[in-house]
Amino acid sequence: MKKYLINYKTLVVLCSILVISSCSDEFIDVVPKDSYDAATYYDSDEKVASSTNILYGKAWFELTVKPYFALTDMASGNLVNTSSEFNQFNTLLFQTSDENLLGAWSSCFGVVANANTLILALPNINNPKVSEAAINNSLGEAHLMRALAYFNLVRFFGPVPIVENAADFASNPQINTNLVSDVYKFIENDLIFARDNLKAKVRGGSYQDNARVSSGSAKALLAKVYLYQKKYAEARALAEEVINSGEFKLFGTDVPATNYGDLFLPKYNNNEESIIAFQWMPGIYFYGNSLNTQFASNRNLTEASYAGVVGPSQDLINNAFEPGDLRRKETFMKPGDNYPKLSASANYDGTGAITLGYTMPDLDQDGQTNFAQGSGAAMKKYVCGRSNADITGVYNALANGFTKQNTYVMRYAELLLIHAEAILGSQSGSTSNGAALASYNKVRVRAGLAPKTLITFEDIFKERRAELAAENDYWFDLGRLDFAVAKAKLEAQDRGTKIAPTKISSLPITTLIYPYPANELLQNPKLREPAVPYVFK
Repeated sequence: MKKYLINYKTLVVLCSILVISSCSDEFIDVVPKDSYDAATYYDSDEKVASSTNILYGKAWFELTVKPYFALTDMASGNLVNTSSEFNQFNTLLFQTSDENLLGAWSSCFGVVANANTLILALPNINNPKVSEAAINNSLGEAHLMRALAYFNLVRFFGPVPIVENAADFASNPQINTNLVSDVYKFIENDLIFARDNLKAKVRGGSYQDNARVSSGSAKALLAKVYLYQKKYAEARALAEEVINSGEFKLFGTDVPATNYGDLFLPKYNNNEESIIAFQWMPGIYFYGNSLNTQFASNRNLTEASYAGVVGPSQDLINNAFEPGDLRRKETFMKPGDNYPKLSASANYDGTGAITLGYTMPDLDQDGQTNFAQGSGAAMKKYVCGRSNADITGVYNALANGFTKQNTYVMRYAELLLIHAEAILGSQSGSTSNGAALASYNKVRVRAGLAPKTLITFEDIFKERRAELAAENDYWFDLGRLDFAVAKAKLEAQDRGTKIAPTKISSLPITTLIYPYPANELLQNPKLREPAVPYVFK
């Protein structure tokens, strides 16, 4: 917390950023040359709109580059890496000194700091050239992103400090954590503000116009927040409001000539299914998406000097997908799988001619069948391959293979599953409710699976895993379960490699909440104290 509280005056300048262009491909921030003064600097609606651009990308980079998939999909048993850097997320023997824990904490509180700066500054604009609607919309964006940051923090760490104005703590940055229930109330309040102030719109085929969040985005995220608290009636009502609005559509069902796999190609960034997504620039560190490099099994699919940081776990490979599920091939690759929209070089080391169309070979670069992290397979989701202007978008080969592929925060498919679960209204029992079945089966049928006439919570839970694998949700889903149920699921997983099966015989943790980072405990000893109620303003 110290780095975001004690240097508040610096943050006012550095975090109150302006963007050269509001285009979804150009979310680049620059510090104003003149001293920052919201009352006079913002002299157009365009400048106000650009003020929030950092909240769509760079502010989240430290989280998305590694901690996000480590703390979610790796810890939950979807991904595997057995190196010392990530081994604790395979064994679940968490170390407070881990850099990924600190990265998650720092990134999310960095987003909070950026959002707070805007929330405090934008109401001070005093220029007749700036409309109230523009100010309110940007404030809505800032409130939504702050809510998202706290939603991540409370699910990662449990009680955390609520900070609305860093200046309040500049002289004493040691502050208590707040009750989980109050953190959720704070999140709800932010999302209600966002719902009421963001523009309403319908996502169409002009994807550049879809990059920013809307009132519908706030409603959808709030429905998810309600679901996590088991506020089923509220979650259902909001989900139905968004569904009935027609703002979002399901790729491959409502959008002709598309499929599930297309969701994870840069060509389809900000598509009709995207509810909230981080925006990236190709080939620029801190501004780009690294997952093509982290997830691709070999350098012939990347424009970097490395690849294959993670692979699919044996549990994901063997237990997450039903036979015939079309999502399997778009989540991870097996030898022989063909991808006509991926470009790859001829050689494993990234050299040779680049051609459109890629088939995963039978043998890896060592002449074995181990592939990514000894999994015998390789990730496909978020792998968009080498540069190809028509299919993958062009990105700069000189900057470690960072792509412009969106990182999804929430998709319409998830909202449909939230709707079905909210109607079920518990983590037990079953339902044949027509509306619940319609939402559940719409997702399922797109995947090539037969519809069901009765569904249980376990059906929905499994569907969420198959639909959202490697999208940073499964750990949080496990955390929603009774701990004994989550424990049994984790202990049943094969978390090893193809040739070295590994199970956790006895889970070494008693909660799916992470410890606070050691560096933060050192700087703020009050993190060790019991959480206190938050005094809402």
